[in-house]
Amino acid sequence: MYYRLLSVALLLTCFSIMMVGCGIITAQEWSENYSLLEGTRATSPEMIDGNLNTIGQTNVSAETMKQLVRGRSEVVVTLPEKKMIRRIVIHTDNLKEYDIAADKGGSALATADWVLVKEVKNFRPSPVELLVSIPFPTDRIRVRVLKTTEDAQLAREKNQRLGGITFVSTTGAPGKIREIEIYGYKSTKEMAADKAADSREQELDDLLDLE
Repeated sequence: MYYRLLSVALLLTCFSIMMVGCGIITAQEWSENYSLLEGTRATSPEMIDGNLNTIGQTNVSAETMKQLVRGRSEVVVTLPEKKMIRRIVIHTDNLKEYDIAADKGGSALATADWVLVKEVKNFRPSPVELLVSIPFPTDRIRVRVLKTTEDAQLAREKNQRLGGITFVSTTGAPGKIREIEIYGYKSTKEMAADKAADSREQELDDLLDLE
């Protein structure tokens, strides 16, 4: 009987811990947009300027051009420091298929150690919100274009210029991106500071109402 009661108590304790854990996850808030941090850079700066009216284009990297493979254009966003990234939002005009990778090495002086973290295989209306689970902190995110909505039109235009000769595009149209937003989770300290600020604002509002 004693062991049965002990087992039930342990199960209830574990269940309580799980419920508290779920509460913490549910209450978690997104961080500020890391792309707008001072010191953040991108191979296409228009994609991280905070202005949806500017459009950047992806480019084929020098590394890809050296390889004897189908060239794919890309953009790389470099943060001023490593972050745990959980969410990426892409405002795009023409991306259809693409993948996202994170640099596990994170050194600007060495060849990047890209790890694939997300693939998008069908067109989605902009903005595209992608939840990612990157198991390591990183300071570089790459968006690599696999297909755009403009590839077929580009191939037709090239065929016309070649007098009807069939032309197979090796690069495709560049990706057009207005903004790339990168987020993690707010730290406990940041959430506490926000709560304290909200509390102070509420106290001021209450004082003004009394007047």
